[in-house]
Amino acid sequence: MASTNSVDLTGLVGSSPIGFMAALGLLRVCVQDHGVDLRLNWEQGHARLHGLGREELFDLLKRHMKGRAAAPEFNFTVAGDKGSRGKAMHLRTILPEDYRTAVAACQGDARALGFLAGFATDAVVNDKGFIARTKFDFSSGQQRLVDEFRSLAAMLDPEAKRPRVPFAARVERALMGGAYEEQHTFGWDPASLMTHAHQASAPTDSATPGQPFTVWLAVESLPLHAVLPTGPRRARTTGFAGTSAYVWPIWAEPLSLREVMLLRQRPVETLDRLGGVTEIWSSQVISVGKYGFLAPAARTASAGVAGGGSR
Repeated sequence: MASTNSVDLTGLVGSSPIGFMAALGLLRVCVQDHGVDLRLNWEQGHARLHGLGREELFDLLKRHMKGRAAAPEFNFTVAGDKGSRGKAMHLRTILPEDYRTAVAACQGDARALGFLAGFATDAVVNDKGFIARTKFDFSSGQQRLVDEFRSLAAMLDPEAKRPRVPFAARVERALMGGAYEEQHTFGWDPASLMTHAHQASAPTDSATPGQPFTVWLAVESLPLHAVLPTGPRRARTTGFAGTSAYVWPIWAEPLSLREVMLLRQRPVETLDRLGGVTEIWSSQVISVGKYGFLAPAARTASAGVAGGGSR
């Protein structure tokens, strides 16, 4: 049984990509944004957070989400589709000069810079002149990822008027498990993939199930998944085996944020060499029509297996 100074996060399961991402995002928020000395491990398939009680954790998250939608990492200025300038709507068409301007404007803000590094890199430019973006961006068509981040943060603001579900209930459902709502999961939750695999309509045209606060905590993990150049025309996203799969480790000993960051920065092909890693999971990147998703995960015998999940 967990002590009063730890919290069993039964809603954040290690066998799901979004569960793993959300656990990392939660750890980053508590330690990096709020200065609380915490550690994270995995027990009986779910995350456990050490160093903070349940009530303190819920209060921290409430404070964290106040005004979160207005943060600079979600409101930097770029050139629009028709040459106008305004807040970034998506990551697909950001010019190198706009990215560099955003980085310069965020100097001194470690969190904002971490998000920008998780969004893209200007060291690699595609044949259309746009910077290389994160592999977590499965958006297409009318989907606008950064705008959706702002909208989700605004919806989860504890001071939002007339929420469909109270803030505390959403946190409870995310961390401890509970009923899903209608919520776009950005392709990160295989549960939403299952609903669309047999539908003719596009993900933007029909409701999908998701845990809003779980999705948000996964967003908060993006600074731990930097986009890094590997050559003049190639980039990789931390945690991915090329472009084919997201791969993540599970560990039993409680680790600090710094230790988790070092573990996450390690090439996924080498995770099976670490004695402290007890499980390795892999989720294939697949498509339903023109939309990308992370498939249901599979435990792999080696991080070098570029797969996981079924097509």
